[in-house]
Amino acid sequence: SLPKDRQGEEVVSSSLYRKTSRLLETLYQMSANAQVVDITRRKAAGSPAAQLLEQTTHLASLNEAIEKLKDEVRKETILQHPGASIPTDFGTFPSVPFLKAKEEEKDSTVYVGRVTFPCQPGHGQRHKLVLTPEQLHKLHSRLIS
Repeated sequence: SLPKDRQGEEVVSSSLYRKTSRLLETLYQMSANAQVVDITRRKAAGSPAAQLLEQTTHLASLNEAIEKLKDEVRKETILQHPGASIPTDFGTFPSVPFLKAKEEEKDSTVYVGRVTFPCQPGHGQRHKLVLTPEQLHKLHSRLIS
């Protein structure tokens, strides 16, 4: 039997193990039983757009569950090993929106969008534009007129 102060750690570890196993099983099932969007509309499964939206929502929720589980594992690792740290570069763990916000904070600019002009294949170029709100409005009105 474990000492009382270590029994709680065992419960948390087994809980994390169960969560990981369930998540892996779900991912294996998704890989083995891939669903194809029915564009024939023969079955009453709903429109192709609704099917695609449902699949996208399911994938997003799985991604969220994975991120949450990674956070729980990191926290538990630190708790079980006092004084331990988890080496990281901030390119690995933060979410994509967080990284974009940090990058924009450095430049004090905000990424609004992209404008594409037709050109010969292989001759495309990217240019970064920094515009004031007034300049953006003027550019927008010229592009749509």
